[in-house]
Amino acid sequence: MAQKVEAQGGKGGNQWDDGSVHDAVTKIQVGAGGLGIQYVQFDYVKNGQTEQAPLRGIKGRVMPADPFVINHPDEHLVSVEGWYSPEGVIQGLKFISNKKTSDVIGYEDGTLFTLKVQDKKIIGFHGSAGDNLNSLGAYFAPLTSTTPLTPAKQLPALGSDDGAAWDDGAYVGVKKVYVGQAQDGISAVKFVYDKSPEEVVGEEHGKSTLLGFEELVLDYPSEYITAVEGTYDKIFGSEGSVITMLRFKTNKQTSPPFGLEAGTAFELKEEGHKIVGFHGRAGDLLHKFGVHVSPVSN
Repeated sequence: MAQKVEAQGGKGGNQWDDGSVHDAVTKIQVGAGGLGIQYVQFDYVKNGQTEQAPLRGIKGRVMPADPFVINHPDEHLVSVEGWYSPEGVIQGLKFISNKKTSDVIGYEDGTLFTLKVQDKKIIGFHGSAGDNLNSLGAYFAPLTSTTPLTPAKQLPALGSDDGAAWDDGAYVGVKKVYVGQAQDGISAVKFVYDKSPEEVVGEEHGKSTLLGFEELVLDYPSEYITAVEGTYDKIFGSEGSVITMLRFKTNKQTSPPFGLEAGTAFELKEEGHKIVGFHGRAGDLLHKFGVHVSPVSN
């Protein structure tokens, strides 16, 4: 039975409801105008068939944001953050899956709300809309056995709470590591994962600079990452810390340090486990870094 979370925002517009009979959300399209979010439109999947719900709001002349695509069944929508004005119009929206976070579409302005239920995924939306989106609510369902059977464990990210949260999720293993540097610390990271039988190139987290990326290629599958060492430090003009250095340890080698060792040292590892994914926080620089681990099989 789906759990309905009441719509947040204003009372204006006409009520709409995409229903709670779907298996998952697969694509989100949003257009933002001068007064806030002008429309939303969701694609769902049910019994393997994709279905596009009607557009909620009015298209007008707004430039649509890039669609937020959710790769069902391994990826699912976990939560939505939003903001609404005193006039009852949704100003901005941000979508979070178990693997990635969208940019804020619209404005981070007004009253903040979150649509989330612990250990459940979003399978439908409802709300109200007229010339703009006035309110947004969601339906949640328990996570099913489509989640990975290998019990991966998330180790907390270390650093500061600046920037936006990101999470690549957990995979079979890590094949390549890319680290970009800026003058004051690590500017960006991205990773290539094994999701047998295919390879997954993760998104870039942070903002790459003209210095580009340094690369660590593992002798996969016989080589795997066992630990990450790093440092974080406060820099001039920033309230929070940034990750200043990362060093990756595998069962065969220790990489050179990426960046400059400065500030508070940390190590991310769990005995008997290998690192199978990464998460953290990033803006123009990398502010926080954490890992997912799973047991090493003999």
